[in-house]
Amino acid sequence: LQTIVESEEGQTNKTIYPSSLANTELAYYVNGKDLLGNCLRNAEAAGIKVFVGTSANSLWWGSHGSDTTWLYNQMEYDNQVCDEVWSLYKNKYPNTFYGWYWAYEVDNGTWASEAAQSELIHAMNLQLDHLSAKGEKLPFMWCPFMNVEYGTADEYKALWVNVFSQLHTTTGDIFSPQDLVGKGGYTLTEMDEWFAALRQAVDTKPGLLLWPDVETFNFDGTSATIDRVVAQMKVEQPYSDNYMTFAFCHYDSPNNIDSGFYKTYIDYLNNGVVESVVPSAPTNLKGTINFDGYVQLNWGASTDNIGICGYYIYRNGQQICREEVPVLNGAASTPLATNITDVASSSNTDYTYEVKAYDFAGNISEAASLKINSGSITYLSNKISTGCSYTVSSPADAGYPDAGNKELTNGSFARINSKGDPAWEGYYNSNKAKRDIIIDLGSEKTVQQCIAYFLYDSSSSILLPTRVNVSISTNNSDFTDAGVLAIPDIATGTTASSCRCINTLLTSANARYVKFSVTPGSEWTFDDEYEVRNGNSTGVNAEPVIPKEYSLSQNYPNPFNPSTVINYQITKKGNVSLKVFNILGKEIAALVNEEKPAGSYSVNFNASSIPSGVYFYQIKSGSYSATKKMILMK
Repeated sequence: LQTIVESEEGQTNKTIYPSSLANTELAYYVNGKDLLGNCLRNAEAAGIKVFVGTSANSLWWGSHGSDTTWLYNQMEYDNQVCDEVWSLYKNKYPNTFYGWYWAYEVDNGTWASEAAQSELIHAMNLQLDHLSAKGEKLPFMWCPFMNVEYGTADEYKALWVNVFSQLHTTTGDIFSPQDLVGKGGYTLTEMDEWFAALRQAVDTKPGLLLWPDVETFNFDGTSATIDRVVAQMKVEQPYSDNYMTFAFCHYDSPNNIDSGFYKTYIDYLNNGVVESVVPSAPTNLKGTINFDGYVQLNWGASTDNIGICGYYIYRNGQQICREEVPVLNGAASTPLATNITDVASSSNTDYTYEVKAYDFAGNISEAASLKINSGSITYLSNKISTGCSYTVSSPADAGYPDAGNKELTNGSFARINSKGDPAWEGYYNSNKAKRDIIIDLGSEKTVQQCIAYFLYDSSSSILLPTRVNVSISTNNSDFTDAGVLAIPDIATGTTASSCRCINTLLTSANARYVKFSVTPGSEWTFDDEYEVRNGNSTGVNAEPVIPKEYSLSQNYPNPFNPSTVINYQITKKGNVSLKVFNILGKEIAALVNEEKPAGSYSVNFNASSIPSGVYFYQIKSGSYSATKKMILMK
């Protein structure tokens, strides 16, 4: 049961039991009840043993390994907590009050140096020695974690060999490393190397046990299917004395998610194999598309002998999202969705969608498929926000500065789909709080279209926003809702990409201020440009602007992956041909081939289906012809 005391700097300590220690109060969520006492009472009635967590302080993540005064003082405070709960509950529940859980998580990055390890050893021994001296010593468990980005398996083994050599554990204490497949610390194929190394480290400490802490969830917060959970336990089996998991109550309990996970696991325990009945394919897949490229897919539900866990959705052979039964965490149960909204980025392009069902054992059905043409997606040509000033409700992270609030409207796009490109602006908020960006157009102008660009890179825990609302105002005070940007569904783990999110107003409006309210999908949000556009109007009631010369602009970004934008302008009405060729002169795509009125235009080219390389794009209109080179880097 972790944790029984939670601390924040400068705040009263929150407990889940009635404490007489100074500066404590019951946490609001226990509703005045003794949650620790209730847990022990019910566990004793059910014959369950309980490890009692001590405390957790948020300063651990900022000060551990660097502020020994705080760390050692925290251990002394935790000892007082242990003394108090021992006196309150051990005699009352002698068999159920089975062990201690040390809630602080040790990683292979922060504690890599011998100096840091010495501080860790001293801190843990402060508690171990206290418990032994007071006669309160029980099996002592802690759950560190590791990440391949921080170091190697052998380096982590060496860390723990050093720590174990000086740690005052006793026989039956439990080293329980999180197996990190769910969190993404490494892949399933890398697990064997790490647990073999950790087993070797544990074997240097007589009496110490190794229990993998099995993660039963996925990186995106959904529950892992039972086949994956079984697979990781089988990898760990040769090295393990037992198993535990902190994740069952969150991700697998029938009290908190569809009972299919529980039923499938029980079926595995009873039969020794993961069940293999394949679900039926989804039925009646249909799709509609609107002028902004919103694709609405709907399908009929699949069936299975135990139940349907979710659906995989593919666009042109690439998985774009997954719909899965939700983890409830106190929310009301909702039916599994049988629809999604996607965003097509290219006009007059055929998109092939497939939907496959999967069950709680990971069995995948045959696909239902549908081809749909995106039709005409209009990107209005006149950007009226370039170079405009703006304000933000929360500043960018100091590591990704936005000096003078110029980054988001300067018209400079990232060259690569990586947070390392300085054109991306990084915003961090641990609570995923909404952020407002208000652009001042300088004067009242016609607003018809709003576009924003965001980075998706799940390998760096960077997801797209869950929602972007747009509102407009003439006075920067009274804002009127103008719609929501279309945000594509993207499956966790797919290739990093720059995503254009768009909203075209059903009715154009006059405004000076345009507010983008961004609700983050992860703690990090990386944005590039915010654009406000109209159809060749430079101001309220202005006449359309007719270009004075033909031109073909350099695509942006360039190099690109997988999408880029090509701008061109024509001085008079006529047929326009805009095509893409490979280096051998073979036509790859016809982006435009139709009659156009005089004006400026933007075309999006998505190259997801062609290999990296050098390509050329050529425009022809009347007697005008121009060719430029672009580079696709995947």
